[in-house]
Amino acid sequence: TGANANQFNYPQAIFPDADGNIYIADAANNRIQKWVPGAASGVTVAGGNGMGNGANQFYQPVEVYLDAAGNLYVADQYNDRIQKFAPGSTDGITVAGGNGQGAGANQLYNPTGLFVDAAGNIYVVDFRNDRIQKWAPGAATGITVAGGNGAGLAANQLDGPVAVFVDANDNLYIADYNNHRIQKWAAGASVGVTVAGGNGPGSAPNQMYYPTDIVVDADGNMYVADLNNNRIQKWVPGATIDITVAGGNGLGSAANQL
Repeated sequence: TGANANQFNYPQAIFPDADGNIYIADAANNRIQKWVPGAASGVTVAGGNGMGNGANQFYQPVEVYLDAAGNLYVADQYNDRIQKFAPGSTDGITVAGGNGQGAGANQLYNPTGLFVDAAGNIYVVDFRNDRIQKWAPGAATGITVAGGNGAGLAANQLDGPVAVFVDANDNLYIADYNNHRIQKWAAGASVGVTVAGGNGPGSAPNQMYYPTDIVVDADGNMYVADLNNNRIQKWVPGATIDITVAGGNGLGSAANQL
């Protein structure tokens, strides 16, 4: 643990670009680090100026996303905002939230995840408000596209969502942390469908134990970071059970463990 170029302090998220560079949300160091392929250390590309709410600062950045134009988007959790950094810029601009903690349409409350689609729409995981907000490019407010009906496990609710992935058909896949499930919300839907987990916390093939992230490939396979089971699970389309593709050998630092 540390703040040197070859260290992290509570890294929370990664985003690899087409060239193999890895962008890392180094949360407790309040910075985004870029590691080129094969590098032994990283370079700070955003933040790293101490904890704060300035344009060049963060307060616990927990998610990072890079669009096709090279713009960097960061979920600045405790500043309750999403920051956008143009290529080469060390100052960010607020593109969602930034109006204090709250549940208003122009507010966020501890955003933990984000996804940017090809049209520039920003999908924000609004953790404390148990909702997913969609912010159109240049919008001053967001609209709720999933959840927003209080914390719960009903089909129209989420409980501590932490990550979102949006596919080419605008389906939302949400890591519903406290419900130990992945919810799929079709575009325009008022309820979600459980597509993975939802059978209580556990380590059985049909269970998860606090899922924290999700990626869906072009074939519809879902890859889920199953936090407390220390494993990555793959769910093929329509499956009711998963397979472990990484970890799953207990907590540890061996090459076969997470």
